[in-house]
Amino acid sequence: MANFICDFEGVRGRILKLYDNKLIIITKKTVGSFITGNITDGEKTIFLSDIVGVQFKKSGFLIGYLQFETPSLQMNNKSDNMFSENTFTFEVNKNGITNELIEAVYNFVVDRIEEIKYGIHLIKEIPNFESMKKYSTHIQGDNEDIDEEVPQQNFNNKGENIDFETYDDISDFQDEIRNTSTEDLKLILEDQRELYSDDEIKIITEELQRRR
Repeated sequence: MANFICDFEGVRGRILKLYDNKLIIITKKTVGSFITGNITDGEKTIFLSDIVGVQFKKSGFLIGYLQFETPSLQMNNKSDNMFSENTFTFEVNKNGITNELIEAVYNFVVDRIEEIKYGIHLIKEIPNFESMKKYSTHIQGDNEDIDEEVPQQNFNNKGENIDFETYDDISDFQDEIRNTSTEDLKLILEDQRELYSDDEIKIITEELQRRR
């Protein structure tokens, strides 16, 4: 039976759930996953014993990714590397993600694959990935970012208290649509409305009205 280790929320709608013998890549319905053509990917389970290669690219000017190659789906070009269904995409300073954290995940997965395939013992202790997550907030009037846990109490634009996860999802969605072309937003409203919630459609509509 698989033992759950940790989960990680990336960008373009990607979530990575890590277990000791498998991983699950979930693609949420977001503007980002719509633009990249992955909105219908859903949930995919990859067993570590089936992985033939792992690629890690740090996040910098572009988003980073952790790609898991299997015999049935091996990637060898830039677009496939970043947006295949076997890829977890991330950006530093979002959802506690850092390059160091994802590199630690990469090293763990590579070592665990070797353990499973060759019956050797490499991992002395499973890293505490949750404790490695680093949340950064910026304080107005100060030029330095202060590293701290993001508060669990937030408010929507009506002044109503909402939980942290809801606040985080709304903020991410608003950031995505601000960086989405007007043509793509119109396409969502015309052809993909059923994939989005009423609140998401409202946010997209308000953004289009703002751009007029």
